[in-house]
Amino acid sequence: MKKFWHLFIVLFCLTAPLMALDPKTGSPLQKGVHPRLYLTEETIPEIRQVIGDNFRSNFQQYVNWAANANDNDSYNILHEAGHDPTRALMIHQAFIAALGQVPGISYPISFEDYARRAINRLISRLNAGDNLSYAAAMTADWTYNFQTSSERTQIANLMLSRKITHKVFDHSIQNPQINPEQMFSSKYYETNYAWYQALAFWGDGRIDAEADNAADTFYDDMLNYGYLDAANFVAGEWGGFSEWIGYTSWHPRTHMLNLDGWHTATGEDYVSREGTTAGNALKNYPKFMRYAMDPHRYFNEFYTYLRMGSAEATDPSFRHRSMREQIYYLGGVLHRAGLDDEAGLIRDMIEKYNVTWPNYEHQWLYVWLGIYKAVAPKTPEELSFPRYIWNQHLGVFYARTGFSSPADGVFAAMDGHYRYDGHQGAEDYSGFILTKFGTLVNTRHVAHRNYGNLNNYPGGYEENTIFFEGGYRQTFQTMDTPKELKDAINGVGNYDHGGLEQLIARDGYFYHMRSRRDRELSSGAKHTREYVWLPGSDPENDSDFLVIYDRASAPTKAQFVYHVPWKPSVAAYSSGPQDISTGSGESDRIGDRYSGANLLVKALNGTGGEKDSEGGKQDYVGGANAHGVAFVKNLLPNDVNVELTRVARFDSDVIKRQHELAIKTHRWQVAVIPRQLNTDERFLHVFQTGDANKVSAMTATSLIEVGNTMQGVFIEKESGARPNYVVLFNKANGPNTNTVTYSVSGSGVLRHVITGLEPRTTYEVEDALGSGTTVSSVVTEPMVQTWDYRGVDSVTKTGTLYFETTLNGNHRFIITKSGQQDNTPPAKPSGFNIKP
Repeated sequence: MKKFWHLFIVLFCLTAPLMALDPKTGSPLQKGVHPRLYLTEETIPEIRQVIGDNFRSNFQQYVNWAANANDNDSYNILHEAGHDPTRALMIHQAFIAALGQVPGISYPISFEDYARRAINRLISRLNAGDNLSYAAAMTADWTYNFQTSSERTQIANLMLSRKITHKVFDHSIQNPQINPEQMFSSKYYETNYAWYQALAFWGDGRIDAEADNAADTFYDDMLNYGYLDAANFVAGEWGGFSEWIGYTSWHPRTHMLNLDGWHTATGEDYVSREGTTAGNALKNYPKFMRYAMDPHRYFNEFYTYLRMGSAEATDPSFRHRSMREQIYYLGGVLHRAGLDDEAGLIRDMIEKYNVTWPNYEHQWLYVWLGIYKAVAPKTPEELSFPRYIWNQHLGVFYARTGFSSPADGVFAAMDGHYRYDGHQGAEDYSGFILTKFGTLVNTRHVAHRNYGNLNNYPGGYEENTIFFEGGYRQTFQTMDTPKELKDAINGVGNYDHGGLEQLIARDGYFYHMRSRRDRELSSGAKHTREYVWLPGSDPENDSDFLVIYDRASAPTKAQFVYHVPWKPSVAAYSSGPQDISTGSGESDRIGDRYSGANLLVKALNGTGGEKDSEGGKQDYVGGANAHGVAFVKNLLPNDVNVELTRVARFDSDVIKRQHELAIKTHRWQVAVIPRQLNTDERFLHVFQTGDANKVSAMTATSLIEVGNTMQGVFIEKESGARPNYVVLFNKANGPNTNTVTYSVSGSGVLRHVITGLEPRTTYEVEDALGSGTTVSSVVTEPMVQTWDYRGVDSVTKTGTLYFETTLNGNHRFIITKSGQQDNTPPAKPSGFNIKP
């Protein structure tokens, strides 16, 4: 008998949920009342009031549409869970009935008639065999108070064993158990769950045991390193989703529906608080959005996010219907969870960035549930946002000159340590982005799933990084299941593939980010990249500068690759252009080669290109009224070929999927290729981005060599009001322990950014001019963030020294270590002024 009970207990523990639902006091489930999904006794009065005060004419159109629309099966399906989950007309009829009288609205039919139409159609579609998704649960819940007792029993029994829409699992309220997998992709975001359906029936006295058991699976499916924990882990304290910004145009909507529905029905709030893992995807999403904004208004009509990863060109656009739906809805999700600062960021974004009203009436439900005008707008400045953010789990870094001006410059770097199973987000695309009066430099892509032939030619690439002849890229270990996520969090297994690993910043002055890709390369190939972004203080008039230093080691030749929207020009070459076109087909390239030292590339984003209009119907539409310019100076190596290439003929997917934003696909590739093989190569490039209407030439730059230990650049001041810059890098990985000596000549303020020193260490700086010497003491910057992966060798930490001097001729600087390392933990970045 003891053996029997022992076996029973083991089997029960293996099959029973980890937790059981115990609705919070006062919640609809605890009180046993309907409606309970989004609309509740608590939320209905505010939703009515906000609609009546702000959207009366739109809501009048909505109730008229719901009464008069064609009530056919094609518009009333139950199973849609992905691209258009609120399409079914019955949802909107049920919503109007459950919401009740909105001030100032005249209804063409009674609330009972709205509900009756929804009930009849729900039963009809259930009898027709439809699978279940959001429409079924919403309609069943919102019409509950209008159903007869027999209808309540009929609907519950029909939905009990009906299959729930899911891309992987065959499950139902009666058979709810699943084992989460493919947690970071559409397998979660375009599906529905038994626990969600169960909320419509829990405690109603009909299928109570089954609904209770199904509702309990929330804790197995979403927590315990499941879907909610996966999303929260990716977001961390910074925000963002794993397919940012590929499928992020529509995926977050269903995550919002899931957590908002659970919160309003049960009283359990996983919108504002964490699950099993640290981080919160929804709470931090508005913050992430504001850093990811492209400040330029394309065609003088609409805004977008920066395009990252494998996104279709228009996925980041605020004209994308699904993007508008999620933005309009998110404010209400946050507000109901008490996150009014975050909701205020959403309102400010809708109003500031012209997030236009959704096109179709059935999409307006997101506005009604989002009630974004229920809170006051909040700006990033009001909430004391620093101008940079690094999502370490996603592998994305953003820095901006500000949050409010269309002239703001933005720099982003992408290189993720983790790889999440799915349609390739920013973590899969090493590289960097520069935008100024429109996008200027980015990775090259037209759409997800490798649509389009932009890279389908000899020497064509997608990323903005170092490529080696022969490849050397390893197969990645992606994360897919709860066990893999848990292992990665605990530093178990091979989930760290290298990426962004150290950030040192002085906000508004410089941002120094280091990326190390050694773990993603094979056969001993190594690559470390250091970025130093130097933002201007007056976005309307100042250029921004980006200095990139690469250490690249492999048996074969390395090349420095980046992409721009339209064909650039080259100056200061010793020979060329040489035509390197291979033909005119869809697998051929067109382009030119230039050779020499210190070549200068100029890229304008306002010129437009071949077949760049929507659908490729015409040429040269003016670059979406962009007017930025990027100058790029190659300082190392000192003898290179610069190849400008593009696929010779676009295939139908490029033409179809670029839409009106061909500028975002970055068709043209610039490759800087050493003319001689060096198995331990160094690349040094300076990018200057500015207003093409004001900046006609690149400011002067020159190479600085510090013996055999350091290399860098002297950037002369752009104007009398701007500073000069010196930026230095250690030639080897790790800290330089030698004395640093260099000379520069000029006038005005000189800002020194000396990377590759010892962290948290005091240095003596001698500034010698003629026979006079000034000595000062400077400590390497305290604002340091580093990547940490438990169980794997730690990141080598270095220090960056920042100081300012004034040039009055030819100065000689000597930097010597004068103090020991301070082992006090580095300071954290200035906090966000958002209520905890």
